[in-house]
Order: sequence, then C-alpha cells, then structure tokens
Amino acid sequence: MDNRQIDLHLHTTASDGRLTPTELVLVARRLKLTIISITDHDTTDGIPVARVSAQGNLTIIPGIELSTVDNGDDVHMLGYYIDITNDRLQTALSDFREARDSRARKIVNRLAELHMPIRWEQVQEAANGGAIGRPHIARVMVETGHVGSVGEAFEKYLYTGGPAYIARKRLTPEEGIQLIHSAGGVAILAHPGLVKDYESLIQRLVTTGLDGVEINHPKNSSEVRTRLWELAKQYNLITTGGSDYHNDERGPMASEVPPDGCVEMLEARARQYHTETE
Repeated sequence: MDNRQIDLHLHTTASDGRLTPTELVLVARRLKLTIISITDHDTTDGIPVARVSAQGNLTIIPGIELSTVDNGDDVHMLGYYIDITNDRLQTALSDFREARDSRARKIVNRLAELHMPIRWEQVQEAANGGAIGRPHIARVMVETGHVGSVGEAFEKYLYTGGPAYIARKRLTPEEGIQLIHSAGGVAILAHPGLVKDYESLIQRLVTTGLDGVEINHPKNSSEVRTRLWELAKQYNLITTGGSDYHNDERGPMASEVPPDGCVEMLEARARQYHTETE
C-alpha cells in the first residue's frame, strides 16, 4: 500500500471545510489517492454523501474529529473506522451541534459589543448547512472587513481566552476516547504539536485507552515529530498522519501522509473494537 496515496485528515462543508463531500472526493480522485478519511468536527454527515460520490473507486474510512478540552486547552481526538450509525455517538454529536450553535450566537453578540458587528445569517451562509464553528465566524469577519485574514481573527479575537471567545461545555479527552471506542473506532490524539505539554497528556491518556498519535501534520515541528516517534514506541501507539485539509491556508491535500503500515494497524485495531461492541 502506497502511503503517498493516502490522506487521513480531511474536512468538508459538513464542518469547517470549504469543499462539499462530493467536491472533496473529486479532488482526491484527481490526485489519484486511493484511501482517504473524512474527519469533520463533531459530525459524520459528510461521509454518506462522499461514499456515494466515490462509487467504489476510492476507499473512505469513516472518521471524526472530536473537540475536547483539558484544563481549559483545546484537545482534538480523531476517531477512525467508527460506526456512523451508532446511537450513542449520534446522540452526543447532536448535542455538540446544538452547543456549537448556541456558542456561535454568543460570539456574534460579543463581536457586536466589540464594535465588529456581523449578521448571524452571514455565519449560517458561511457554514453552508454544516456544523457552525469559529472558522466560519472568522471568515465573515474577513468578508466584512473587520480583519484582514482568518488567522488575524483568531490571533486577535477568537483564540481561547480572547476578547470574543466564548467557552462551551465539551468532553474531556478521556470521554472523547470512550465515545470513539463505544462506536467501534480507534482513538488518535490529533496534531499534538498544538497541545500544551502533549507528553504528559499522552502519558495520561495511554492509561485510558489512547490508541495512537498523529505524527505527520503541518503543525507538528520536526522536534515534535521526533519526540512523538519516541513516545509511540515507548507506549506501543499507532502513528498516523494527514494534511488537515480545509482548502485554505493550511496546505494542499496529501501534503502530509501517514507512516507506512498505518492503515493496516488502524483496521486491525478497529476489528478488535467492533468485535467487542457487537
């Protein structure tokens, strides 16, 4: 299996990506990818559409990126080979989306208080029917001229603890792992380079079932990658990788690929979990 034809971290308009699931599949096929995973934030809505568009010519691993929080810091958990029909998972995701909408409305109100008014309808349009998140608000802030870029919106206003930041109730990383496992999925710590003290977090999560770490990611420095390899070997963790593609400044699809043997290890672990949940 050629890992250069695999991307395990992709987003669509079902969350905060800029391509519809169908458009994403078309790009993947044009790049001659053979395996992809759609890992939208807190939703699996894009996966059925993508599977229809793939028409058997592209393998789509059902995935998700859960938003969790640890001591006030964002920690994202990737789930692979999840059962997207799992009742517990879908109930939790529905609750997450309601919380996202409520939080987004509060952020819009906060921006108005900061003399940067935007309309809720603009945010909904930016989300295009998907789960609303801060990136959609940031895009509207750019469109209305309040900031020059999405990055500036986050750096000045939307970052955790920032002037326009509104916290929302979320799972802990441990609860995220449990939710992924309950749906037969494999739990991977996403982009550890963005996590404060990722070493201590990994050491803690290993005891609660963490299956692996995402090593190859645009936001992981070479130093972080080297240390992650050491930790993966120490704790016998699966190593993964992906571009975190959103069709924006984060980089092109397949710009980061998983290590050799990654998909086979994910599939083997998932078979074990699916057997346990049957």
